[in-house]
Amino acid sequence: SLDEAADADGIAVATRALQRLLKSWQTLDVEIFTVASQSINLTTAASYTMSPVRPLSVDQVNFKSGGTERPMTMMTREEYDTLPIKTTTGTPTAYYYDRQRESALLYVWPVLASASGETLEVTYTREIEDVVLTDAIDIPGEWYDAAVYGLGDRLADIYNIREPRASRVAQRASILLNQALASDREGS
Repeated sequence: SLDEAADADGIAVATRALQRLLKSWQTLDVEIFTVASQSINLTTAASYTMSPVRPLSVDQVNFKSGGTERPMTMMTREEYDTLPIKTTTGTPTAYYYDRQRESALLYVWPVLASASGETLEVTYTREIEDVVLTDAIDIPGEWYDAAVYGLGDRLADIYNIREPRASRVAQRASILLNQALASDREGS
């Protein structure tokens, strides 16, 4: 019943369902609240571990030297793999992002012959943080209704909620998600 407090099992089920919902949203065209940036100090290495984050994608990398930033060109795995000499030295002009299961590597080409304060300025799309009951969920306030109804839609399946209530919740979840996605644009 809606008037009763959830027991520990119910809380665990809802937490797992919310976790899966938020992770599934990472496949959507979410732009604003998951965009972040990081500076990486360059050395003479060909690859750099993205830490402490493992971005879903790298959107832009700029080579920064002496206060000037220059955009770099993204390479595919195939383009990087076909480079004949990956340790060619020079000013980095291209990068390849390799998102592994547990870590993430950013490769640059060519590599610096000597480092003197240069950085990579990386803009990336980050993962939505895992759900921890003692913390606020990792979404902006305008997404809360979409999360509540999305969770309700998932729990309706788990708890076999009958029609027409299940359909109303699913429809409302879809509407609210579309509204949240519409608000997630620069300038909105």
